[in-house]
Amino acid sequence: MTSATADFKSYRFSRVPVHVGDFRSDVAGVVRPFGLAWRVVSMLSEGSCYEDLTVHGVGRNGSRIGDAGVCVQRASVSSGVSIQRTRDLLCNDDVVLYIQEAGQRTVSQLGREATVGAGNGLLWSNADVSTVVMPEPVQFVHICVPRKFMLALAPGLEDAFVRPLPPNAGVLRLLLSYIDVLEDEDTTKTPELQRVVAMHIHDLCALAIGATRDAAEIAKGRGLRVARLRAIKTDIIRNLRDGDVSVAALARRHGVTTRFIQRLFESDGTTLSKFVLGQRLTQAYRMLADPGQSQRMIGTLAFEVGFGDLSTFNREFRRHYGATPSDVRAAASNNLAR
Repeated sequence: MTSATADFKSYRFSRVPVHVGDFRSDVAGVVRPFGLAWRVVSMLSEGSCYEDLTVHGVGRNGSRIGDAGVCVQRASVSSGVSIQRTRDLLCNDDVVLYIQEAGQRTVSQLGREATVGAGNGLLWSNADVSTVVMPEPVQFVHICVPRKFMLALAPGLEDAFVRPLPPNAGVLRLLLSYIDVLEDEDTTKTPELQRVVAMHIHDLCALAIGATRDAAEIAKGRGLRVARLRAIKTDIIRNLRDGDVSVAALARRHGVTTRFIQRLFESDGTTLSKFVLGQRLTQAYRMLADPGQSQRMIGTLAFEVGFGDLSTFNREFRRHYGATPSDVRAAASNNLAR
């Protein structure tokens, strides 16, 4: 599956066979321009090996990432393999921030070697040969950013190669959460939005690597703030029905103060309570418009999405949508009958 708009390209591959000697034969034409090509040296487990792969490129310019660009690869490999990046596969000098989601890997490059496990990160150079050993099934993310751009944010970049990143799991978790924005078509449909997304990813990468004091302050007020807000909103949506979405509970789960969360939503032009209310109403609307739930009582749906009483639900629903819950259900039934 492939999709593209202006400076945004997205590719998805499922169950790609992995064989010794392969330069990713089935996906070579896609991954090489992004600087993500590897050659399989040996299989470390018996049986067939497969890879699932998603690649997003923002701000591409030929075979290189522009100053405002970023490339994100998310992949899983079904069994242990040893791979190499040889000189014939080098095509750019990007910096790659690697985050291990499951399993572990050992990376050898520039005379250094490091092993990282789930939840940890590592930095390496796309301009140098390297060897990676993954002794077991793995899930991981590669984030490729321009070396020149990152050097300006984190001057100690070269010394950080092939050394486990400082223990800053909070930033890595936010980074993993934020790159999900690349799956949202609305956030990547215009060059302006693409540049903003890439900038936020640069900010989070710089914080994970070790940005200068000035760069860190800018990143905290820009990319980090946006990533935290997105993570909290995602938390609310996941816990809206059965979990605790109070400001105190959210603060505990995300390791911040209640006032910090309030300021995040204020900077977004809203409040936590308004966002939660909007999400409850949205879920209720979808259920009311679903013909498969037409036999369920409206009060049951209202309680299910978190409203404490039916009168409050009816009032807020009509204020938000300009129609009653019964109107929405009736309209859905009429559309189905046509």
